[in-house]
Amino acid sequence: MKLSTALRNKKLGVVVTILIVVMLLPFGSSAARFVLARDAEVPDVFLEMPLDYFNRCVEDTDYMRFRHMDLLKRLREEFIRDGKRGNVSLTKCRDCHTSRERFCNRCHEEASVILDCFGCHYYPEPDSVSQQLGT
Repeated sequence: MKLSTALRNKKLGVVVTILIVVMLLPFGSSAARFVLARDAEVPDVFLEMPLDYFNRCVEDTDYMRFRHMDLLKRLREEFIRDGKRGNVSLTKCRDCHTSRERFCNRCHEEASVILDCFGCHYYPEPDSVSQQLGT
């Protein structure tokens, strides 16, 4: 093998090695962040808790925390398609969680989720209700 061919192959090997390292850097960075994040503290609950005399929601806390939208979608479908009106509604949610700002909005902002429920559904704040009633 000629010296020029050997040098060209060596240069090609170096270039390929550099390309592979550059392509794998994001994966290594993600793996390092994952390992470091496992040791981080879990933040405290930041939501308004319901009033004490409401001791149970329509589902358990973990279900409502992570899958409440599935429940709301199912109820919407049952009402719109089947005309079946159940005993769960946003009005009942408001009974326990009186402030949309301190409950719904705060959680959805933290999770970077866009709320579109309230384009159609009215969820008054307690202060606005008392102002409308003149108290």
